[in-house]
Amino acid sequence: MDSPEQRLAVGFYGAPELKHDEKVIYLGEFRERVIKILSKKQVAQKFVYSEIIDALSHEQSSKMLINGELRDQLTDKYISLAKQVGKPYTVIHDPELKGETGLVVVSDQAVNIQDIDVRNRESE
Repeated sequence: MDSPEQRLAVGFYGAPELKHDEKVIYLGEFRERVIKILSKKQVAQKFVYSEIIDALSHEQSSKMLINGELRDQLTDKYISLAKQVGKPYTVIHDPELKGETGLVVVSDQAVNIQDIDVRNRESE
């Protein structure tokens, strides 16, 4: 049962967010929904990682999220790719985001993919 203190805290600050620390790393999504992830440095490379093409084509992928700290010149190629394959994308502008995450392809439900990281490369 809720205590008066808990009700007051919810009234002042809102309901506590589930797995908040995890979500600030994955651009607002839960880890279990992530299909593939790129770092900011990977997004900045001139080529498009084929793993992101595959992730956007994954049967359970629902959208692509892009870190809003990245310049448009760096993200345009991935936005074009999302449009080409018919997947929505969102640029996330949130000062609470932490880490080096640049781009995430996610599902609307848990997919529990173990290996979500993409290996660094110099060219594709």
